[in-house]
Amino acid sequence: MDPTSPPDTRPPRHCYKCGREIGPDESICSVCNRAGMATPSASQYHGTMAVAIIAGVVALAVWASLSMRGVGPYQAQVVSVSEAPPNGATVTISVLNQGTARGSATCRLEARDAQDRPLRSASLITGPIEPGHSATFTKGIVGVTSLPASVVASCR
Repeated sequence: MDPTSPPDTRPPRHCYKCGREIGPDESICSVCNRAGMATPSASQYHGTMAVAIIAGVVALAVWASLSMRGVGPYQAQVVSVSEAPPNGATVTISVLNQGTARGSATCRLEARDAQDRPLRSASLITGPIEPGHSATFTKGIVGVTSLPASVVASCR
C-alpha cells in the first residue's frame, strides 16, 4: 500500500463462510480459503444467476407449451336459455373438445337483444373434457331484465 494514498474508509466485510472480518475487496477469509484459490467476482455471480434465471424461464415456457399440446379447439353450442328471476337468464351450453388431449375450456356467454346488440356477458370455466367428447354446463347471466333474443357462446 502506498503511504501517500488515503486510507480505505469502506466498512469491513465478513467472510460468507465463517463470519470473520475481512477486507472490503475480499469475499472469503484466508482460513476458509486454505488452498488460496481465487474467488469469483461479483459480475461472475450475477452472470451465473442471470443465466440460471433465463434458463429457468425458457424451461418453463417449453414445459407449458408441451403440456398444452393437443388441448382444444373447443366448439360451443347453446342448448337452452331460460329466465332466472328477478334479473337474469340461465344458459345451458354443450362444449365439444375437438383436440387430442383432455382439457378445460374458458367460455364466454353473451346475451344479445333483437338487434343483435350485446346486453350482458358471463364467463365459464368448464370442467375437464375428454378428447372427442362433449359435456353440458349451465351458467347464469345476471343483469338482463327479460329473456335475451339470443345467446352466443364461444370457448377456447
